[in-house]
Amino acid sequence: MRIAILSCQNVKDDCNCMSAGCMQAFNSRSAGFDRYEGEDVTLVGYNSCAGCPTLFGYEKILKRVKPLVEFTKAEKIHFSSCMVKMCPFSQKYKQVIEEAYPHVEVVLGTDAKPGQPLDAMTDIFHRLLTDTSGDITDEFNKLAEKAKAAQAQ
Repeated sequence: MRIAILSCQNVKDDCNCMSAGCMQAFNSRSAGFDRYEGEDVTLVGYNSCAGCPTLFGYEKILKRVKPLVEFTKAEKIHFSSCMVKMCPFSQKYKQVIEEAYPHVEVVLGTDAKPGQPLDAMTDIFHRLLTDTSGDITDEFNKLAEKAKAAQAQ
C-alpha cells in the first residue's frame, strides 16, 4: 500500500511544524494509521495544501496532489490531523480529489483519530498562528514536560 500525507500549509509555514506527530503515528501504525497494522505500507510522499483557497483553491489543491498520485503512485492520501481539525475546506478538498482520482482514497487524520477531540491541538495552533513569540517546538517541549511530570507522579 502506497500512502501520502497532505498537511496544512499555514501550520507548516507559520508554526514551523516538522510533521513529527504525523511521522511518529505512521511509523508506529497508531492513530490515523492503525488501520494498516500488520500490512505492508510505504510512505511515498508528503506535501502541504496550497494555502487557504481563493476562487481557484479547489483547482490548486489538485496541482498539489497530482505528483503524489501520478509520480509516487499513492493509493491513499491522509489529510493531516491539523488539516482535518482546522481547515474549513477539507471536506471540499476531499471531494475534489476523489472526483479527480477515483482510485485514490482520501483518509482524514494522521496523528489523531477522526472524531478524537483535538482541543489541545486547536489551542496550540490558535496561539501559534496569532502570536509569533513561539513556535511548535516550544509547544511540544511544554507538552513533553507536562507528560514527564505526570509520569513522575
